Amino acid sequence: MISIVIPTRNRPDLLTRLVSSLESAIDIKHEIIIVDSSDFDKSSENLVSFKYVRYYRTDLKSAAIQRNIGIDKIENTDFVFFLDDDVLPGTNYFQDVLASFEDASIVGVSGIAISTKESKERRPPSGLVGLIMKIFLLDSKKDGILLKSGINIPIRDRESGKSRVDWLIGCSAWRFSAIGQTRFESDFLGQSLAEDVIFSVRMKKKGKLVTNSNILLAHDESDIERPNRKDFWEMWVKNRYRLVSISNPGAICQFFFWWANLGQLLILCYSKVRKRSHSSGSISGLVQGGLSVLRHNT
Repeated sequence: MISIVIPTRNRPDLLTRLVSSLESAIDIKHEIIIVDSSDFDKSSENLVSFKYVRYYRTDLKSAAIQRNIGIDKIENTDFVFFLDDDVLPGTNYFQDVLASFEDASIVGVSGIAISTKESKERRPPSGLVGLIMKIFLLDSKKDGILLKSGINIPIRDRESGKSRVDWLIGCSAWRFSAIGQTRFESDFLGQSLAEDVIFSVRMKKKGKLVTNSNILLAHDESDIERPNRKDFWEMWVKNRYRLVSISNPGAICQFFFWWANLGQLLILCYSKVRKRSHSSGSISGLVQGGLSVLRHNT
């Protein structure tokens, strides 16, 4: 038995597309739990007519809280899959993920999300920006790790196969018996940047995390309900500070956190010099996030 939890807000067409695809793709016992914080004219209550769907509305506009609501609605299952409303699982996605749980000590598994807006595999930045990222602990040659600065490095090598990692993407599967009282950050609002990484860090204390690059999700990244550049970078700083405090508490990692922020500020200033239009709002958000951390307003 698997449970699929989908938080959604104001994306009824994408959500309907996903649920429709799930109905024909899953051949094992399952339930689909939708937690919808949409405005009433954009809600997807019609999906209750789909087989296996359990639909819940909430006024709490938070992907993290909506995932928590989904967890709390589960009565009995073996594995919990979290999916975003703007993804589509690849062929045999669920069967392949479940097969990756062959080791009883594995508590979480994910594939990799491939953006439909990118024509080529994502590579680390090169040149001056790439150098700054390495110096300031914003990047690493090793995929799937969590740096002491709080930066999480994605799986970029699609030929790597199955790898043990430090964190999992938000679209991931978890052994339900291992979750227990672990929840996503209940004070993270909106798209809840980095809540998946923080949840992974908490779960990693209970067992192994695995990413399999042969398991793919198509990510048709929607612009609906995305934060603007200023809000994004403010959340980037504040939520990553929470991540560092949980994963690597101590003075040395606090230093690495601020060191990485300095590096990111240099990169944004460099972008502004090169007249990239989004840089000004990004710099303002990064600085505001840092001030919020210093004021303990995180």
